[in-house]
Amino acid sequence: MIEFILFYFAVLFAIGIYSSRKSKDPEDYFLAGRNFGPLVLFFTLAATNFSAFTFLGFAGKAYTDGLGQYGVMALGTSFMAIMFYVIGRKVWKMGKEHGYITPGEIMEGRHESRALRHIFNGVMVLFTIPYLAIQAIGAGFILNIMFPQISVKAGAILIMVAITLYVISGGMKAAGWTDVFQGGIMILAMILAFLFIAHSLGGVEKASITSYETMPSLFSRPGPNGYFTIQMYLSFFLLWIFADPMFPQIFSRFYTAKSEKSLKVAMYLYPLLISFFFLLPVIIGIWAHGAAVSVDNPDSVLLLMVKEYAPPAIFSLTMVGALAALMSTADSQLLSLSTILTCDILGKRVNYSRIITAVLASFAIVFVVLGYDPKAGIMGTLVKTTFPGLVVLSPSILATLYWSRANKWGCIASILSGEAIVFLSSRISLPTFGFLPAMIALLVSSVVLVMVSILTFKK
Repeated sequence: MIEFILFYFAVLFAIGIYSSRKSKDPEDYFLAGRNFGPLVLFFTLAATNFSAFTFLGFAGKAYTDGLGQYGVMALGTSFMAIMFYVIGRKVWKMGKEHGYITPGEIMEGRHESRALRHIFNGVMVLFTIPYLAIQAIGAGFILNIMFPQISVKAGAILIMVAITLYVISGGMKAAGWTDVFQGGIMILAMILAFLFIAHSLGGVEKASITSYETMPSLFSRPGPNGYFTIQMYLSFFLLWIFADPMFPQIFSRFYTAKSEKSLKVAMYLYPLLISFFFLLPVIIGIWAHGAAVSVDNPDSVLLLMVKEYAPPAIFSLTMVGALAALMSTADSQLLSLSTILTCDILGKRVNYSRIITAVLASFAIVFVVLGYDPKAGIMGTLVKTTFPGLVVLSPSILATLYWSRANKWGCIASILSGEAIVFLSSRISLPTFGFLPAMIALLVSSVVLVMVSILTFKK
């Protein structure tokens, strides 16, 4: 097992060192010279979005709430690829024309408001730090399973330090090229894990029938705990479509495309991979009931199933694949956040960005040590923090790109009112009518944007 881990980290650091020699100027470091072709862009978008959520959260939620998890994740996330073109094409074009590097620069460029730029970027940074820390937490779980003498928090800190080192070395090129490597590992690992578990349980049909006989409600909606209602399905469908492109690590990838063709290819391929890949951890999570695996923490169910029913070599490869999913997201988040803070506050200076990267990693470690609630789980933590905070930004960016009447006052009011709903919903019980609170925040921010923009519009 240790050989797999050492080889994996050796490749990552080698790519980081090689990339540092290729990053000759700030645009190379921050955006890989805006030169990612179709294949690299597709892999970096996919790997960046496959996170702790994918290898740990999906199976864990399926274990507790059933097969509805596949519909919630695969449907909305597949349709989210449309935004690669709806938002990504415009962002790529404007970035190429004006030299934009951070998301907020588009807001300032259109509305001539430095305050709006800082508000937009500030929200991205604030709500992405918990997501970044979750990647480290997931890595801590993995290392703890592989090496019980390493605690979850200690493992999380070790992985965060490793990520910081190769991100500092090579910037966006390192993140993009490692994403291709890590994407291949995680896809191979998940497929092999599924096949070996299915074989050990007597085949796909037998494993599914046994789980159905053990708990039939896993195979129906709304599931054993009544979680997957129509309102919840619609909530997640809209959440993935409008929140995912607001992840800074996704948004920044739009700037890196070599051409419009790169974005189109990524948009076509992404749903094909998602619809297949997301099914595997969900099925494994459900099979755990029929296999009668002892599960203390649902987020670890996939790893426990692989450990129990796959050969040691496949278990080791799956652990590395899970680490790849976590680290491919975390490195992109760390780089995109440091890019935003450096370019907005200190200017486009690579050395300052390296310092900011280390500072952000320290904040993530503090969240790991003090702020993570293991009872909420990976999915619960993100649904309550990152996703609602970022979905509020989508009305203002869409209006900025496509609506001539949108102005800075409408965008600022939209963001602030939406975040006020996010804050209140975390403190008091607001009426949501069965939907996620994030949907109420999205609705309020959209209505406020339209009303304020119309009221303050000047020709």
